[in-house]
Amino acid sequence: MDYSPPPEDSSMLGTQFRSIPLTPWQDITSLDTQPQRIPLPQKPRRVSRNTRRHLAIVLLLSISLLIVVSATIIVPVLKTRSVVPNPTLTPRAVATSTPTPTPIFDPDQGAVLPTHRVVAFYAVPFAEPTGPGYEPTDTMLAALRQQGAAYEQLDPKHPVQLGIDLVVSVPDGFPGPQNSYSHHVDAGTIQSYIDFCSKNDLLLFLDLNFGLSPIMDEVKFFLPYLEKYAFVHMAIDPEWMFPRRNGIPGVNLSNVRASDLNPIIEAIAEIPMQFHVPRKILIIHQYRPDGDGLKDPSDPGQAEIADKRNLLFDPRVDVVIHVDSVGGYSGDIQDKRFQYSEWVQQDMKKYSNFLYGGFKLFYQHEAKIRLMTPKEVLSLDPPPMVVTYGN
Repeated sequence: MDYSPPPEDSSMLGTQFRSIPLTPWQDITSLDTQPQRIPLPQKPRRVSRNTRRHLAIVLLLSISLLIVVSATIIVPVLKTRSVVPNPTLTPRAVATSTPTPTPIFDPDQGAVLPTHRVVAFYAVPFAEPTGPGYEPTDTMLAALRQQGAAYEQLDPKHPVQLGIDLVVSVPDGFPGPQNSYSHHVDAGTIQSYIDFCSKNDLLLFLDLNFGLSPIMDEVKFFLPYLEKYAFVHMAIDPEWMFPRRNGIPGVNLSNVRASDLNPIIEAIAEIPMQFHVPRKILIIHQYRPDGDGLKDPSDPGQAEIADKRNLLFDPRVDVVIHVDSVGGYSGDIQDKRFQYSEWVQQDMKKYSNFLYGGFKLFYQHEAKIRLMTPKEVLSLDPPPMVVTYGN
């Protein structure tokens, strides 16, 4: 048989090989056709619509699988690196997004001291002899405003913030059901003062006298008021405190230690940042000398605060040592000046654990001789930043 190549007729070759049906998976070399010739280049075969759809699905599934695998491997690594940054990473390897910083609360904003001076009326509720703040009335408010204006006129650099120093833990001469020789002012009365102060832009100092009550139990009972209301502060009077249950208020003299008072300072210091209220004021009344330098500083007959040098200084609370002695006798103004010089001026320099002095006057008791004028009060060194008036 003659196997010589036929004449080169491209149309013949194209026709010959185009007539052979091929499947997509069939190898052209497996075809048993004679003669075997290499076909001329053909136009690409058109793939059917179903085939294209199948191929697209396969491709999409492959891509999806790749994404899932990548996420499984990469995301935990990124999370791990975000918790413990690797200092060897290049800047490009670290996330470039900058989180929005959370605003930091500033307890100085709205704090009363040292920009203002406090002028307040003192009282046990509904007990007129104790002070002019015994009832929250418009008459009382007018008198308080008049008294505050006298100080602001003398020292306009320190605008006066008016307030009420309200005894809410009242000392008693009898034990009572808790054997504490004290009782609380009822919540309704306290709330009436809170509402009155809120309405008239007054500060309210909750004054604790304790008696024989456990100190921090008493403090914690009243702390929610300080936490809720920015204008509510605290005062404590060691003259009526018997933390060792060794006396009766009004009968025996008291003596307290810094270890009795420091937990109160610490508790109040925590409030501003935790509850986002301005820095609080803590008034510590001082009626008699402190015991630093005495042979027996814990002797109630000699000292009221045994170791004042050990009072905690915490800049998060404004502690005021408030001279609380009562005049009404010849030479009382000189005595009160001397007490302020010792208990505030000298102790402030010696111990550096409080920043502000306070001073109390008594309208009725001290008027028997002569009541100190606002000008005389501000002549004290340093000028008192908290001035209160009792009866």
